Amino acid sequence: MLNQESLIEMFVDIKISNLQKNESLSVEEKKDLLKLYIQYGFGILMESSDRVIIKNYSKGIENYKKAYDNFVAARILGLDILSIKYDNLEELLMSDNKLNFVDEDLESLYWLMAAYSGALSSSRANPFELINLPVIEKLLTACFKIDPKWGSGALYSAMMSYCSVRQDLSEVSKKDSISYYFKKALELSESEDASLYVSYAELVHKPAQEKSLFGQKLNSALEVKVSKNSTFYLSNLIAQSRAKWLIADIDEYFID
Repeated sequence: MLNQESLIEMFVDIKISNLQKNESLSVEEKKDLLKLYIQYGFGILMESSDRVIIKNYSKGIENYKKAYDNFVAARILGLDILSIKYDNLEELLMSDNKLNFVDEDLESLYWLMAAYSGALSSSRANPFELINLPVIEKLLTACFKIDPKWGSGALYSAMMSYCSVRQDLSEVSKKDSISYYFKKALELSESEDASLYVSYAELVHKPAQEKSLFGQKLNSALEVKVSKNSTFYLSNLIAQSRAKWLIADIDEYFID
């Protein structure tokens, strides 16, 4: 799939464009569009940006900008979906007020959280996006409160990434927290989610300059069986493609 990235990008662009043209989307159609934005943003745009920027910085930054615009559009849509039930949601998320969400909100909360996270990642630590870290925490906390096991470890996986950018944690505490959530996510996914190994390699072993362990985690990702019947089919394809790319360029990230 990733070898035909330009075709996929064109297909998704058309699909998103067609949905955007419909001025009377149902709530379910809006949810589908939100999910599509996020999957496209992380699976295609961010993946492409990460690979390009090493060899062509200007092109990489251009791609990150496209990813950022995509995530901002997703964020606006996610807020719109939930604002049907919760007035002034964006302001409430930025405040200290507690919000009581219900079970049926969980999926929308998760994808909204992903939109905020994607905007932060693609902004390259823009200060205007860093101020949304508390919002990401609030949304994640709300999801955990409803059902921590939702998504076969998806929430724990998201918490791994969140912990990696927390500025109130020491490096030791950060590693311990990421390791804890990694193990929980592995357990809930029954070790079928290859992206967990890739994430751990990049969040822990790469900054710690643990080249051998970095390679081991990536190889663990490649050992995960990819099944079309699996919940993780698409994410595993993307994760294993990324693992191969990281292994091929491993000397770019470590000082021997």
